[in-house]
Amino acid sequence: MLLESVYSKEEKESPTEVYREFNNIMRLSGREQVSHKTLSELTAELELYGYVEVERKGRGRGRGVDFYISPTGSVERTALLDALKDLV
Repeated sequence: MLLESVYSKEEKESPTEVYREFNNIMRLSGREQVSHKTLSELTAELELYGYVEVERKGRGRGRGVDFYISPTGSVERTALLDALKDLV
């Protein structure tokens, strides 16, 4: 379901947007919502497998880091979404 929430949009999204969309999908399907930490662990696993890219961009001089999650170019977006719809 996390893949569906990331691949449903073509542009990169902040983790907060992905978190909201993912928990909305979980709520609509009657499943339990997850915490930010669980979502972060799932995202790291999907990044390891090459399904998503996590871009970390520093804001400079100790102002923190911005994160963006986007689909990779190695997986065909429409084929993956069709396969995920068949599973759910």
